Amino acid sequence: MIIKKIRKAVEAVRSTLRFKVFSMNIQLVAAAVIIFAVTGILQVQRFAGVMEETSREQNAVIMDTMTESMHRGATESLQKYVQSQSKVLNAEFWTMQHDLKVLARQVEMVLEHPSEFSPLPVPSPSEAAPGTLSLQLLYSDDADISDPELKEDILRVGTLRNMMLEIVEGSKSLLDCMVSLPEGASIIVDNKPELKIGENGEVLTYNADRRPWYAGAVVHKGIYYTPVNPDNYSNGYEVMAGIPVYVDGKLAAVCGCSVLMNDLEQIVIKSKLGDNFDSCLINENGNVIYSSRQEGELGTDSNTLKSLKESSNADLVTLVNKALDGGTGFSLIKLDGKETYIAYAPIETVGWTQLLMVPKRELNRTAYLLASLTNAVLEDNIAESHTTAERTINRTILIALFLLAFSTFTSMLFANHLVRPINRMTARVSQMRGDDMVFKMEKIYLTNDEIEVLAKAFSEMSEKMKGYVREIVSITAEKQRMFTELSVASEIQANMLPKHFPAFPDRKEFDLYAVMDPAKEVGGDFYDFFLIDDDHLALVMADVSGKGVPAALFMVISKTMIKNAVLSEKYSGPGEILSEVNNQLCEGNEDNMFVTVWLGILTTSTGHLVSACAGHEYPVFYRKDEGFVMERDPHGLSLGAMEESRYIEVEWQMNPGDLLFLYTDGVPEATNSEEQLFGNDRMMSALAYSWDGGKLDDLLKDVRRQVDEYVGDAPQFDDLTMMCIEYFGENPNEEENLKEGKPERTGEPEGK
Repeated sequence: MIIKKIRKAVEAVRSTLRFKVFSMNIQLVAAAVIIFAVTGILQVQRFAGVMEETSREQNAVIMDTMTESMHRGATESLQKYVQSQSKVLNAEFWTMQHDLKVLARQVEMVLEHPSEFSPLPVPSPSEAAPGTLSLQLLYSDDADISDPELKEDILRVGTLRNMMLEIVEGSKSLLDCMVSLPEGASIIVDNKPELKIGENGEVLTYNADRRPWYAGAVVHKGIYYTPVNPDNYSNGYEVMAGIPVYVDGKLAAVCGCSVLMNDLEQIVIKSKLGDNFDSCLINENGNVIYSSRQEGELGTDSNTLKSLKESSNADLVTLVNKALDGGTGFSLIKLDGKETYIAYAPIETVGWTQLLMVPKRELNRTAYLLASLTNAVLEDNIAESHTTAERTINRTILIALFLLAFSTFTSMLFANHLVRPINRMTARVSQMRGDDMVFKMEKIYLTNDEIEVLAKAFSEMSEKMKGYVREIVSITAEKQRMFTELSVASEIQANMLPKHFPAFPDRKEFDLYAVMDPAKEVGGDFYDFFLIDDDHLALVMADVSGKGVPAALFMVISKTMIKNAVLSEKYSGPGEILSEVNNQLCEGNEDNMFVTVWLGILTTSTGHLVSACAGHEYPVFYRKDEGFVMERDPHGLSLGAMEESRYIEVEWQMNPGDLLFLYTDGVPEATNSEEQLFGNDRMMSALAYSWDGGKLDDLLKDVRRQVDEYVGDAPQFDDLTMMCIEYFGENPNEEENLKEGKPERTGEPEGK
């Protein structure tokens, strides 16, 4: 056993490169040192370079491992912190929800069992005590204040005065609370009674049933939190919650309360860990509610909300979508051009999300410090290795001078045998480029020493590089496929809209032109026009909620349903058509998508126009004696928002020479780099400036040009769609005198 162990140890020593060099020196008595010395000098220099490169690679691996470990610990701490802060905000909204449910139960009791409570009158708002928390009574525009049942219900709700006052007084963040009755009365507690008095001294009306908190609570039949909305009585923004109250299965009231965003900011700002950390709050739609950053992709001004889902930063959009799914997480993305870590956690009560941001450089500051120290040690070691190499070369030269004659032939043979696999390996590695990245083991490398170990390491590395190349090729192909599909979808959507003009060249009673420019590859806006019969022309202008592929699909469904309903001739007019299409869109609408629509039917022989509006922009008429006028027609709910909605029809009379201009909100809401809207006033000025009685396509192109000049280099965030029809009458040749006094341009348009 001992002899076998000794033999094994001897074989291990003899298999090393060091032993081979030593054995040669002993056997040949330094006979081949000259050639070996020349070869050795070259090898020492190359070895020093390899050692330097290897040391730097090892240092990089160590730094990556160390940074990863420190990053893991920091990310876990950051995630735990943002989760704890989101729970604080969640508790605030939970308290708000709890108080609202208690109030709803009390309202149900007083309305269901009125005999058990003493009625208490509710006063109207007064300017006598501004800033005083008080109970106030407001009516809507449609309320019948003489209704005895309504008066009794107001007196019953008035018995809850002390409870409503205590709810607002007992909360640091609640702005108000209220109980709104379906008959049009609202009993409100807040400290702004003076703001509810108009300039003429009359009490202002409050249409609760048109507010999102009221309508949302009724639609959802439970507690509902609104997005951020402007406060009715201040310059700030608020979030409102509403909950319906039912008595005997019938809606009896809706209770609500609100919290100012300034109060939420004070809570969120406390979640910052330091000067280099930032905190941000976004709602379920991806809008920035509050951010400690004033500027940048996650910044916000005091009265401005930004939509992160429409950001040009694709990584930020992906992170926001993950965060809004309701989970917690941590990601590294580029934010304002800098790599930034972002941790997020949900605020479950309202479906919001809190973000905590820290620059990557700040989080890895300790790792970078250690890297600088390690690099310093590395440079010292490399310098020492170069010094050692120089000393070795000098000694080798001295020995070679003594043994020049004796070692010439023998050293040549030995050096060739020793250096050949290394040179072969170096040549193969230098040839590895492009598609030729494979390093294969060959017989020459099987030396049973360190050269064989190095060759195996190169072979394993080349196999890994082949896998990386295949993965990159696969990812690139998938991105190209997605881009191609989006391009096809955009072309299909464009082909669905009428785009050949003149659309009806054989009809002399009218002319029309339309254009649609989507904000993304595919958009949600659409227009349509078609003849129902020889004497009736249908006009459609619509805007689907959201952008991209989902909005485009919803647009196709909506456009098809509207056209089918119009052509079916089953319905009496635009109002009934919109009601039917609305009910169809509400079926299975789990994503709560909706579309605003303006639908009109023009009798081409008389100029009689009947229209109905589902939450769309107001139409603009041009009349020769008035110019361009925006007509504020009655608005109904958007299609898809709530079943059984009704829509009011309006009748118009178009005379020869009159124009009708329809558009989506992408025109007045076009925004420049200073976050300022183009607005209705500038749109009206652009129409007046551009119309000179010429062609309709020139009018729309000129309006679009003025929008582009106003927006400048700012990106387009919304689809931009316009349509215009000019009515000539049944005998257009008799109206040539209308063209004699073509409208003059009225100077430069507003906002140039």
